[in-house]
Amino acid sequence: MSEIRCLHNVTRADGPGDELWMIDGLIAEPPASSSEVERIDTEGGWWLPLAVDLCARVREPGATHKANIATETAAAIRSGVGSLCVPPDSKPVVDQPAVVDWIADRASTAEASIHLLGALTEGLAGQALSDLDALLAAGCVGVAQPRRLPDVTLLRQALQFAAGIGCTVHLDPVDRGLAADGVAHAGRPAMRAGLTGIPASAESIGTAIALELARDTGCRIHLGRLTTARAMALVRAAKHDGVAVTCDVAVHHLFLNDQVLERLDPAYRLDPPLRTEADRQALLTAVGDGTVDAVCSDHAPQDENAKTDPYPLTEPGGSTIEQLVPAIATLAQQNSWGLGRVAELLVQAPSRILGLEAVSMTPGTPAHGVLLRPLDHHVDHQTMRSAGYGTPMQDIELQWTVAEVWRDGRMIALV
Repeated sequence: MSEIRCLHNVTRADGPGDELWMIDGLIAEPPASSSEVERIDTEGGWWLPLAVDLCARVREPGATHKANIATETAAAIRSGVGSLCVPPDSKPVVDQPAVVDWIADRASTAEASIHLLGALTEGLAGQALSDLDALLAAGCVGVAQPRRLPDVTLLRQALQFAAGIGCTVHLDPVDRGLAADGVAHAGRPAMRAGLTGIPASAESIGTAIALELARDTGCRIHLGRLTTARAMALVRAAKHDGVAVTCDVAVHHLFLNDQVLERLDPAYRLDPPLRTEADRQALLTAVGDGTVDAVCSDHAPQDENAKTDPYPLTEPGGSTIEQLVPAIATLAQQNSWGLGRVAELLVQAPSRILGLEAVSMTPGTPAHGVLLRPLDHHVDHQTMRSAGYGTPMQDIELQWTVAEVWRDGRMIALV
């Protein structure tokens, strides 16, 4: 006998209607006879395809004492994230096809899909280009230079070459010299705490360089983890001019500002750093008006030892992938963005940027999505599934929670 389920009182990202029918794990039209139906009142829930996270580190290879592919994909899928785009700054760096093959083999049994970015430069040292053709042939979905921009002359050569082979280049547009060894935003809270700052100009100058080189070369670029109002203004103008650029912001930068530095809590030691409240508001505006294409988790799990030294000596990052979907749903409700905008930020735009096939919601296709239900709760890092220690999202109040997750027609057990 077929298993028939009906999610009732639910808003769907793919269009009108307040019901979602499934028969044996497949999206379905309402059956003619519905006497043996399991009916679930979602209490005003939202259904959208599983999220595609544009930046999530899994710490494998090279740092499995912090986390690994198995632990982080298990945490991701149970939080409504079905695909993780992993940057190339593992150990070893993803600059050789052999490393791509090794990670792909380890990821073949993972609970969520792994998509790799290859290293733009050898060892990410910024001195010589990697073999981009070989990395793409091995299965990378693009190439990247995380954290800091390389030398501008080399970057221009890289974008020229990438444009010729149709490759998207992912950049964290931060000027290396201005950022230096900074550990926080160069503002009043950092000054009071005696912390070395990273000025907003490090990002705005880096963004201007990346955009001008993209304009020169015609290369398609993606600017990741933007944090400042000035960078957003530059991207907005470049898009208006037709530059082939997309960008994302990290979820925690939409909730937090540099005032939390007064606590000197290493959970807030991040790279890029938390910026001012004016910057945070500018990011929210840019998400709402479409300047920002996607929101990512910038998941970077750390072990306890990495977060127990004095603030400047701790390592940047934290576990954030589990908050991504309910956090963006919360912001959507607060800012009247709507579920369609949530799906664009978390699914459709990231899929286009990575060249992934769009998830179908037509009848007969396997259920592949997440059901969110309204529920006020505080983020508690002690209940997180990630192997990482701590999160910058600690104590933030969210208004949505993950109630069900389906992948390839199968319901995932959440506990």
